[in-house]
Amino acid sequence: MVRLVPMTESEFRAAVERSVPRHAERSVQRGEWAPEGALEASRSELLEAMPEGLATPGRFFATITNETDGRRVGEVWYSSRRHGGKIRFWVEWLWIDPEHRRRGYAAQALEQLATVAVAHGADRMGLYVYVDNPGAVALYTKLGFVTKNLSMVRALRPGGSAPGAPVR
Repeated sequence: MVRLVPMTESEFRAAVERSVPRHAERSVQRGEWAPEGALEASRSELLEAMPEGLATPGRFFATITNETDGRRVGEVWYSSRRHGGKIRFWVEWLWIDPEHRRRGYAAQALEQLATVAVAHGADRMGLYVYVDNPGAVALYTKLGFVTKNLSMVRALRPGGSAPGAPVR
């Protein structure tokens, strides 16, 4: 079983520093950003989303720990905001450290987040997932998430889309 433990300021800073290159690399792989400038774009995007860091209103940051031995197995960032008369509860980032994957930690964390979402007054929980991450898509589907939106990209020239996508 896992426990969601609110991050300290130092844990938050370390999490951001780990996430910047990960987000940049994946955005380059997906054809969204050019390699030169990807790190700066990633850092800028994160700063825009969290202008007050750990204290950004409506944003929450937790370390996912193994309840049995207290070890860190990952992290989760989520938001809870009133929007359109309802509470919008959104999983912004879910990361399980590679050495702890495929052990049910992500599913357990999401089930705990569902409880947190209800406590916040939400009647549903959302997240984004890229289609090039079939393991995550399968997990989220298994846990009851359904597709509500679909973002599509058309390559206009080579390098304008994810690798392997046709150019017309």
